[in-house]
Amino acid sequence: MEKENLEEEYIAEDESLSDLHTNSVYRTLKILESLSYNHGKTLEELAPIVNLARPTLYRFLTILTRMGYVSKNQDNRYRLTPKLFTVAAHSIDDVELSRIVKPFMEDLSFETGETTILGIRDDDAILHVLKVESRYTARFYERIGKHSPIYCTVMGLVILSGMSDDELNIYLQKERLIPYTINTITDPMELKKHIQRIREDGFAETISEYEQDIHSLGCPIFDHEGHIIASVSINWPLFREEPGKREKCLQGIKKVAAMASSLMGYKDTKLVETI
Repeated sequence: MEKENLEEEYIAEDESLSDLHTNSVYRTLKILESLSYNHGKTLEELAPIVNLARPTLYRFLTILTRMGYVSKNQDNRYRLTPKLFTVAAHSIDDVELSRIVKPFMEDLSFETGETTILGIRDDDAILHVLKVESRYTARFYERIGKHSPIYCTVMGLVILSGMSDDELNIYLQKERLIPYTINTITDPMELKKHIQRIREDGFAETISEYEQDIHSLGCPIFDHEGHIIASVSINWPLFREEPGKREKCLQGIKKVAAMASSLMGYKDTKLVETI
């Protein structure tokens, strides 16, 4: 009782809680919620949606952008970044995409015995948000919440394939391509050619490019607008290579990505044929 009375006193003393619409926390969350439903809105388009004056909204968006929760492109359109996934890492099962893709990843991991991982872009890295472990003792080990490079991981290459040429050039200009293994592609022109092949093939493949002696296959997950929002991969150690394994894993990961994309609202005839 004493605790409840104390909280009531705090609320009574804090006039900012008397009208939520003028509260900074309320306004911030309202902006984030609105951006989750209104992707790529300009300041002018978003202002009436959140019921804020443009100068006020601009201040909030500037802070959110500096903190990494919101990004603004060259056309002055604002979008949420994946940073919220990082913040919600401990409750990632509640995130819609993870909930949708998890059963398919579990089925594929059960069928093949290998590790499947779901990743999203977090700034200039790949954030691992969901994992289904291999049934083998010797396995490809990755932890939830880990950040990996984009340019030399299979999920990262999938994300790069979804960038426009201009976005890719900007990324390559600022990213230092470090050789993690002798197979890591560190030449920007060669990497561009590699990404173009991924765009054409619809999947990415790496062998010992980031982790030594690991074979990985990755496919994109699309949203209803056709944007790549995540990538899903299957990974196994080279000593478990056997005839037909690559093709089985490739068809399996393609199916996982296709079903997840379909449930996220993506409509594509060729993709549906994969399911």
